[in-house]
Order: sequence, then structure tokens, then C-alpha cells
Amino acid sequence: MRERFDVVVVGAGIFGLAAATELRKRGHSIALVDRFGSGHPLTSSTGRSRGIRIAYDHPFYVELARDAIPRWRALEAATGRKILHLTGQIDFGMPEKLAGIVAAVRSVGGEIEELGAAGLRARLPHLRLDEPGLFHAQAGTVLSDEAMAAMKAQVLAAGAALYEPERVIAVETGSAPRVVTDRRTLEAGTVVIAAGPWSGALLADIGIDVPLAPAVAQVTFIAAPELVDLPGIGEWGGDEDGLGGVYGHPVPGVGYKLAFSSGQQGWAPDAVEWKTDPQEQARLLGWLDRRMPDFPRTVQLTQRHPWTMTPDGDFIVDRVGPVVLACGCSGHAFKFGPALGPLVADMVEGRPAHPLLALGRSTLVSKTVAANDPILR
Repeated sequence: MRERFDVVVVGAGIFGLAAATELRKRGHSIALVDRFGSGHPLTSSTGRSRGIRIAYDHPFYVELARDAIPRWRALEAATGRKILHLTGQIDFGMPEKLAGIVAAVRSVGGEIEELGAAGLRARLPHLRLDEPGLFHAQAGTVLSDEAMAAMKAQVLAAGAALYEPERVIAVETGSAPRVVTDRRTLEAGTVVIAAGPWSGALLADIGIDVPLAPAVAQVTFIAAPELVDLPGIGEWGGDEDGLGGVYGHPVPGVGYKLAFSSGQQGWAPDAVEWKTDPQEQARLLGWLDRRMPDFPRTVQLTQRHPWTMTPDGDFIVDRVGPVVLACGCSGHAFKFGPALGPLVADMVEGRPAHPLLALGRSTLVSKTVAANDPILR
């Protein structure tokens, strides 16, 4: 079976759905292909929730987050689904990181408070800190399962074709780019690779080598509905077990989600499930003993899913010939959701890549990357 589209998007996760939606708005014919099915538990764009925040140490991400929030609200209005739960966020940890966040947020007109330990405890009484930190209100939770369902419904209503579950066998470039799956051949003017941890192998097969390190991340949901209106947290560095920092946010209907900001090695492209790591969960509860000793301890659910690190923690959104790369999300892309679409659509339409996301940036090629690197942004 052979079909022709302006753009074929490989991967129907958050990046792929956002790209396809924006490209349909701009009049392009679109096909999406996903190996397991959009939002499948083996993929990166899965699970109950993701954090959202404007607290970044680079103005690009601050502005992207501020753009994402009204786009999420518009998607809520269009689909009738509850997606955002904004309760604010407290950031603490490395002073140089906090200073960078304050400078970046304020440089683009965002609001963020610098608070002492007492001010932080007033916001989150469970927190035991002696040092100062930050609070900002434009933060909280994206209900990711609802978000994925809403974005999928939106892109299908816009007329995109979605082939799932369907495995891509080959991407062929040249004068007539094609995506070959185990069921059909899709001809395209442009191919977008937004396949999460599978992106590296697909790109390598067509001679595009990028430094990507897939990892397996674990998240723990604490069963405590009374915590649902608390602010999220972000600890930058300082974990004595060498696992980087910790992040968390409230989840309506559950309580609170907590996780380390670094993943583990061991991702495999043909895995059929990700078994939870009880030792990592025990270390996370040990972190609670130190930082929030009176926080509830009842674990409702622990999940694992992959993410894909780059050496500098920034995404890759760039173009090589007829191929657009939308990968290397480094554990912090989901929150931007529909705001990611214009980044990819601009590449498809021939605009230059943002310097922070470009393949040729010095920080992408001068550093090494490992699966257990912590989230840097």
C-alpha cells in the first residue's frame, strides 16, 4: 500500500502530535506512524501526570512554558477535558541554579518570589529546609493521560491520518523520501523523526548521528488526596545518593507524584514491559525522611517509562535535508505540549533552527551523554 503526504511524522507522542496538529493548521497533509500506539506504556508520552513550570534558567524555555499554558487552556476548552492543575512550585537546592532561574524568569517579565526557609514552609508546611528558595505560581501539573487523549482527538479531527500500532522499518531519503512500515509505504515531502528513544537508531540508519542516551525513569505516586492543592517541588542537585535532584507535583485523584531527576541505564528498544525498581523507591522514601519527614508514605502506584537525554539537556529540533529532527527531550518536554508544534512546523517550512536546539550547537557536540545524567533544565 502506497500513500502520499506532505509530511510523515514518525512517533505519535507529545512532540509528534503537537507537530502534526500545527502542520495541519498550516495546510499540510499529514500522516503519523507510531510503533505501539500513541501514549502506550512503553513510550515516553505515557502516565498520569507531568510537571509544568516556568522556572527555567534560560529565557527560551521560560517563554515556551508561558506560551504553552494558554495553549493547554485552549485545548481544554475545545475538548472539554481537564488538563492543567496549577498550584505553583517551590524550587530549592544549588544557589547558582536558583539565581539562574530568577534571572531568566524576570528577563522576560515573568513573576517569581525569592523566599527564606520560613516563607517556603508557609507555602509547603511539610518541607524541612534551612536554606532559601523560590516560589512561582505558573506551575503545577499537566494531567498527561488527559492531555494525550485531547491532542490525539484534535489532530484526528483536523484530518491527519494516524497509523498505529505500526512499526517503521525504514526511512528513505533522497529525491522522493519515503517511510516504510510493516504494513505500507508512505511517500512524503518531509519526514519528521519524533520517535523518542527510538529516534537515534532511525536517524543513524540514514546517516544522521546524534548524541542521544535513552534512559528508564521511575515515578512514584503517593496516595494522599488531601495533598492535591499543594505546590510542586523541584530540588536542584544535592542528593546524597548521587541521583541528582528530586521533583514532584500534586495529582488530582491520587495525591502527589515524586521522582528523581535522573533515569537509569537499561532501556531496550524491544522491551515488552518496565518492571519497577523497589530499591529506587526505597531511596525516594529515604529522601522524604530527610526533606519532608511528616509527608504521607502510602504508595499507590509506581511506574517506569523511558526518556532520552542529550549532552546539554536541551532538545534537538533541526533539519537535515528532507528530515526534521524532534527528539532528545531530556526529561522536560511534555509540559510544553502544543507549544512544541510551531517549533517543528517552522523547520518543515524551511525556517532556521533556534540556536539552543540546533544540531550544530557547541554544547551538543563537545560533551558526552549518559543515560543516568540528571535533568539539567
